[in-house]
Amino acid sequence: MSKLLRKKAAGFTLIELMIVVAIIGILAAIALPAFIGYVRRSKTSEVTGNLKSLFTGATGYYNQERTGQGVAATAAGHCTVVAAGPLPAAINQNKQRFDFSANQSYEDCGFSIADPFYYQYEIRGSLSSCGGTRTDTTVYTFIGFGDLDGDGAESTFELAVGSDPNNELFRSPGFYVVDELE
Repeated sequence: MSKLLRKKAAGFTLIELMIVVAIIGILAAIALPAFIGYVRRSKTSEVTGNLKSLFTGATGYYNQERTGQGVAATAAGHCTVVAAGPLPAAINQNKQRFDFSANQSYEDCGFSIADPFYYQYEIRGSLSSCGGTRTDTTVYTFIGFGDLDGDGAESTFELAVGSDPNNELFRSPGFYVVDELE
């Protein structure tokens, strides 16, 4: 009876353990590149949300009523924020913090980022003035630059903003992207 109990207590053989380890290694080798891609893609979701936030803030600023001083002053019309950035001045693969309120253009848009972030932000092509009607023109381009892996190659996201014949701001239907995952 003791021989029967010993056979039931036997474990895995070395060959069986090696096969299991090899299978786990193969699965890890397949899954790791996909996981790295998912992580990079999740980092890029930050920039699209922040560029949309810049658009929302710039639209609010553009639609505010402005006038000269005094009762007899005429309305100044729509105003755009001045081109600015890129801020912060340097980018790298690490998350960073920056106080955008120190720059008047970002302050006018009400743009701030509470959490640490990967991208650098820029406002380009602003008409930087008030008054008049600007129809069917590009008013802004909001741009985010990032180097997600520190290799010197940057991913770029752009959101173009225009003015329609009713002098209302609208944004492009999507983002222009260069090297999304670099």
